Amino acid sequence: MNQLEPLRQSLLSAASARATATIAQARADATVTQAAAKATAAKTIATARAEGRRATETRAQAQLVEAERAARALVLTAERGVEDNARTRALAAAMTFRHQPEYTKLLDTLEASARRRLGPTTEIERDPPDAGGVRARLGRRSIDLTLASLVDQALTGALDEVPDPAAIGSRASELAT
Repeated sequence: MNQLEPLRQSLLSAASARATATIAQARADATVTQAAAKATAAKTIATARAEGRRATETRAQAQLVEAERAARALVLTAERGVEDNARTRALAAAMTFRHQPEYTKLLDTLEASARRRLGPTTEIERDPPDAGGVRARLGRRSIDLTLASLVDQALTGALDEVPDPAAIGSRASELAT
């Protein structure tokens, strides 16, 4: 285990750097996409408000609610697109690691980890074509240590830390009124 520690640290450092760069790019993309979505949403809301002034109070309220829902849907769609793009790019970056000489050592480490957690007779699938890494199964218990799963876990944790733009926009609207 101690012999693999420098390699593990190197792999973790490289993966962390790639993940950090991917997350930074995803955040930048999200900012641009969200700004465009907010501008479109602002135009939609302004149009609905102008029409609402000419309509009855009930109709104006209904249109405003509809515009706000449409704006929120637009923002959510943009966020999902950015997240999907980040996941795709991060997985592609992780999958390129399969061509590195250190990849075999990573597979050995992941397999050893799976056997420690599940037992020595664990059935191991090394480097599945669609996901890389290791899948392990012993009876009904299984562990997914594929590159796809590890990237997904890392991005989910990172994206959970990004503030919700709707909450930021809602707070700004409150302050403006």
